[in-house]
Amino acid sequence: MNFKELLKSKIKDARYIIEALIVKLFMWIFTIMKPQTASDIAAIIAKFVGKKISVNKLAYKNISKALPELNEEQKEKIIDDMWDNLGRIVGEFGHIGACKMEDIETMFEISQESRENIRILKESGKGGIIFGAHTGNWEVGPKAFLKNGLKVSTVYRPLNNPYVEKMTANLRGVLMIEKSTSGSRKIIEEIKKGGFVIILVDQKVSEGELVKFFHDEAITTTSIARIALKYDVPLIPARSIRLGKKFRFCVEVEKSLAFQKSDDINSDVLQLTRKVNIKLEEWIKQYPAQWFWVHNRWKR
Repeated sequence: MNFKELLKSKIKDARYIIEALIVKLFMWIFTIMKPQTASDIAAIIAKFVGKKISVNKLAYKNISKALPELNEEQKEKIIDDMWDNLGRIVGEFGHIGACKMEDIETMFEISQESRENIRILKESGKGGIIFGAHTGNWEVGPKAFLKNGLKVSTVYRPLNNPYVEKMTANLRGVLMIEKSTSGSRKIIEEIKKGGFVIILVDQKVSEGELVKFFHDEAITTTSIARIALKYDVPLIPARSIRLGKKFRFCVEVEKSLAFQKSDDINSDVLQLTRKVNIKLEEWIKQYPAQWFWVHNRWKR
């Protein structure tokens, strides 16, 4: 490594350390507050800052692409409420991570139908893939499953900042599987052991297929469909829904996606992946302000 590269590396590391200190400070501030207070204050900050940064335009572009029937006022309202929700997720993060299992139900409700679907999964004798999206507060879902006696692990992409990554990963309180080649093997291992793996499938991936999402094709992961078909395990839709502006959520667990295999595995994978996208569309249309519109989902 020459001097220029070394200097660049040191500057980058210094930036990561400063970022981590700022994150740690805010996490400490939010954690010493009551959960609802932290949620409210973080929402105010996010709405103030979010409307002034470049990804706000991307959010508007994405909403226009996915929901072209909306007028300007409706789109702006969704963006305002989206920033509100994203801010609340930040403010709530430490509280969800620190919440003891015996107290977890104070933050969510789950219907009898969802509990029945979880019971069926527990008694099935085999594992599966629980798929969801960045809606509501996605940090709540794993805790809700664990509280209801279902063994789960969560697939995630590590943050670029290693210091922030270590800080946040330690707080989640659930087995984390990193998106990687070794992570893919770990997913299969967990499923074979009868475990359930939670994967959020609404974002662009580097390796995927063009599959219709709303009114245009988007690069979409086909890995969960391929695993489900190969190992004959269910794909279970699940989501969290924020109830108003409160630190309280509804966790919904649906029946696994129905699908009939054919002799063409590649066609089956694409068709099952499209079913997953249709489910995401349904959720987003129902609660558009609770989705992560600032991600460049249709980028190719």
